[in-house]
Amino acid sequence: MPGLLKIIGVAGMVFFLSACGVKGGGHSPLRFKQITPAMEMEMETLIQSGCDKEYAYFDRDIAMLYSLIPGGGQWYTGETRKAWIYLVSFPLIVPYIVSFQDAQNSVDYYNFRYTAHFCKTKLQATKELQQDKNYLKRPPKKRKMARQGSDLDQF
Repeated sequence: MPGLLKIIGVAGMVFFLSACGVKGGGHSPLRFKQITPAMEMEMETLIQSGCDKEYAYFDRDIAMLYSLIPGGGQWYTGETRKAWIYLVSFPLIVPYIVSFQDAQNSVDYYNFRYTAHFCKTKLQATKELQQDKNYLKRPPKKRKMARQGSDLDQF
């Protein structure tokens, strides 16, 4: 029986490490989401342009609670391939511990991208309104309305 447990442990570790990218390089489904320096520079320019609020798309606490189930935090953030790998390798303790940190990294990454996207959209709309200085002076566009007393209403 101890020999069987060793074989299962080795096979599980090989499965987990191959999914982590030890063998496959940078295209691994288990690669951690990271905020890159380019993303940080982009956010810095958005902050200087007037975007000073952080927007949260995912909640860190909810991701942590879901992570009690191996891969639950990854399901919460939409990374289903990664969630399946964590769920299958749950007998090993290392993937279980790693899934907690990975869920937190994913939440931070997606919240950062959501904030950047929202700020870009907001600043673009503001620029368009500033370029069109007469937008407050123009009358609203007229809409075609159905006639009140049309022949169809009468029998």
